[in-house]
Amino acid sequence: MTRWMIAAMLATGLAGCGGGGDGAASGSGGGGSAAAPAASGWDATRACDMLDVGKLSGITGQSFETAKIANTTPMTEATAATSLCEYSGAGGATAVLLTREAPFDDATPEAIEKARTADGMMDPAEDVPGLGKAALWRAAPMAKTLQVFFDERRSVVVTLVGKDASLEQATAVARAVAP
Repeated sequence: MTRWMIAAMLATGLAGCGGGGDGAASGSGGGGSAAAPAASGWDATRACDMLDVGKLSGITGQSFETAKIANTTPMTEATAATSLCEYSGAGGATAVLLTREAPFDDATPEAIEKARTADGMMDPAEDVPGLGKAALWRAAPMAKTLQVFFDERRSVVVTLVGKDASLEQATAVARAVAP
């Protein structure tokens, strides 16, 4: 797993700090019974279904050909539902969409501040106004990451790989999967 994917997963995990579960459970672990997805039909365990390769290609202008689901965790009473969709395509096009929904309100101001610096491990991310409750942009030379807290429970991390990846592209992806 590459460094930028680890950073994206760390950012999403930090969004869950401060409420009951450890946020790191996988599979059926973590205790508690499965909780139902939100009434809106937004299902954090189905990241690839939220955004197909054709739509991602249209949004970014890159040619994506495959989407592969990974690291799916169902929601329990104590842990958030998550999934990671890895996209790849022509010319090395790569993107990752990580989706998350907590069973309780956990996008607190404290959790967002922890996510802003990856719990003190990175320089602070840039605020992006007008995108949900909070949105954080981090631009590294080869991978750019946008973390969006849509509301108190649902969030995404959009990672676009490539020196030409932009905030505008990442914002369009986040809006395409918004609940």
